[in-house]
Amino acid sequence: MNLNISFMGWVGKFSEEMAAEDDVGLSTLRSQLSEMHITWRQEMERRQSQVDVLQAKLMEVKASIEGSEEVAKKELDVLWRRVQTTATLMMYLKSKARIMAVPHLAHTSCGIKRLDGVGLVDKNGLPLSRWSKSVDLSSFDRPDEEMWISLCDKRGFFDEQDGAYIGEILNSVQMVTDVMETLVKRVIMAESETATEKEKVTIGQEEIKEGPPN
Repeated sequence: MNLNISFMGWVGKFSEEMAAEDDVGLSTLRSQLSEMHITWRQEMERRQSQVDVLQAKLMEVKASIEGSEEVAKKELDVLWRRVQTTATLMMYLKSKARIMAVPHLAHTSCGIKRLDGVGLVDKNGLPLSRWSKSVDLSSFDRPDEEMWISLCDKRGFFDEQDGAYIGEILNSVQMVTDVMETLVKRVIMAESETATEKEKVTIGQEEIKEGPPN
């Protein structure tokens, strides 16, 4: 689908830019984070547009149900499941966007926590010093489908024939989520590096004040 292809291209370009700008300042990172929030909202608007289209199609099917009741009912069921699935994922995106706007909640959402004697670690247990500043695009090929299928199945509207449709939406959701989490981690790394440099400057100033040893 053109929407998914264009979005994947944007993420690929964004990842290359991040890899080439290791020394980017905090202000630039925060600007990127703000830009990502805008992209996130645009993605939700696109998904809302999909819901509107599906609902319009739903009404068309209802209107023509007199001709072939059995076939129309089957198509109606498929469309209804897709409307409900898209709406559910949109609710997730909106909730995630609100959480990412609050720093300490964003850390929790990304699985970042502080361990005694280690410091900050991510959801995979990697310490801050081993975090990557780039987005792993390979992870977008296989989103966490089991979790999402389970979520949709609990709502009672997942079917095998919806697999391709669900997979496409999942890829978009996973891309947005992973890029946002990477940006949050980059901000944390930049803040940590800034704090370290300030500490070095402070120590250097104190040594200068004390003067050379007698």
